[in-house]
Amino acid sequence: MNRRLFLRGIGGAALAAPFLSSLGGSVRAQEAAAPRRLVIFYTHNGCLTNRWFPAVEDGPIDASALVGKTLEGLAPHASKLLFPRGLALYPAYFRGQTIDPHDQAMGSKLTCAPLDTEGSHWALSHSLDHEVARRVNQGAKNPLVLSVGTAFNNVKGILSYSAAQEPYAPETNPRNVYNGLTGLFSSEGEEGEADHRIKRGQSIIDLVSEDLAAFKRLDMSRADQRRIDDWLQLLRETEQQVIPVACNEDSATTLGITEADLAAASGGGFGVNLATAFTLGGDMMIKLIALTMMCDNNRSIVLQWPGYVKFAWDGIVHDYDHHGLSHRNGSADVGGTCVSGVLDAIAEIDGWYAERYVQLVTLLDSISEGDGTLLDHSAVMWLPELADGNAHNTNNLPIVIAGSCGGYLKTGASVNLAGGTLGTGNSEASCADGGMGSNSLNTGSSGGMVPLNKLYVTLMNAVGCQADDGGPVTSFGVVDSAELEAGITDPGELSALRA
Repeated sequence: MNRRLFLRGIGGAALAAPFLSSLGGSVRAQEAAAPRRLVIFYTHNGCLTNRWFPAVEDGPIDASALVGKTLEGLAPHASKLLFPRGLALYPAYFRGQTIDPHDQAMGSKLTCAPLDTEGSHWALSHSLDHEVARRVNQGAKNPLVLSVGTAFNNVKGILSYSAAQEPYAPETNPRNVYNGLTGLFSSEGEEGEADHRIKRGQSIIDLVSEDLAAFKRLDMSRADQRRIDDWLQLLRETEQQVIPVACNEDSATTLGITEADLAAASGGGFGVNLATAFTLGGDMMIKLIALTMMCDNNRSIVLQWPGYVKFAWDGIVHDYDHHGLSHRNGSADVGGTCVSGVLDAIAEIDGWYAERYVQLVTLLDSISEGDGTLLDHSAVMWLPELADGNAHNTNNLPIVIAGSCGGYLKTGASVNLAGGTLGTGNSEASCADGGMGSNSLNTGSSGGMVPLNKLYVTLMNAVGCQADDGGPVTSFGVVDSAELEAGITDPGELSALRA
């Protein structure tokens, strides 16, 4: 057994339990439970929303709800999916601020805060990934924020913030991520007597049985004797439930993280080959996320994909970059005429990202952990920059969460949080006849204005965050409406998403 894992696991319970006997079952639950994690899969430029959303707007879903949709590849996991419908970002373009919609959608997305109106437009608060990391990571370490290929050091490329106007750049080199994990690996060279006996099926408690027996022979009251017995029972139950997820080189190799694969996939920064970065690099980042979780090295993880790239891999060959295609005209301009085949091109990009998300979900669901899988104990959220890339709208956002986060979240469901009929947007209307007309905003959708902050509060509670007073988290961010001066007007989590 790796010494670090032992000290993080039942070792901590052994030291604390004698002083916590009055807490009984709550101690058992907290010490024995698998780690809960938040993983954010982030993409730019919106999508064809009418193809993305499941067929069911509100109610249970199964595989049939995804047939013919962008997310059809998730059909085998339908029972582990949650679609929170009707969520909106505040502040957003024309809802609190009028800064460039891409700046607003990026800078405010995980901070739920206004942007600096001058200079670089950095967000005026820290982001969700840092808030979660500070509250659930060992030593309050920073989140693991990843990107592939390039990471533009401006508001359009930075998603994570450690503090107000303090952008947190993602790691783009898979090898650097791997090197940060190898120090946690267990190895045969570290094996001691305890390791040897555990491999033979003996209990850690059995290793110190003589010392415990001598301790119990001390002159003490019956009440203290009962406390010691309760303590040993707690340790026994906790030990039996230590999570058997291996953090070692063998696990890395099983995942496909070898020296040869790392050499082929690694790189990052300007000048890197984007085809390599998005394919081999993206694949490696997904595997490294799984290994990070197996080593319990970070419980707040972000994988963001650059948005201003021209797809030219995996059989996709485009003449325009993703941003220009999302505008339908092939450029950064708004309006004009649709380029030929633009909807099919956007659908190809949406499908490619969907395959990556399916890959991540499938991998995490294949790794056993305790009484479930890594996925079961996590919330793996696909979060978009925009809903429709042409309308630049950030209401009725297409969001899916895989995993129940240890049973906290409802699964196998689509939940209309806003009421009424939300619909799926009108992403294909503007190019149906080959032209866009004068108003590119007609591709968006009305309604769906529930503050995104409330989803974040729900997720924070799901992964085990606590407020400063020890109770559940009730708010996150700076604002949750178009009234910037009003602050948080609708605190609390979304109870409709609770299991």
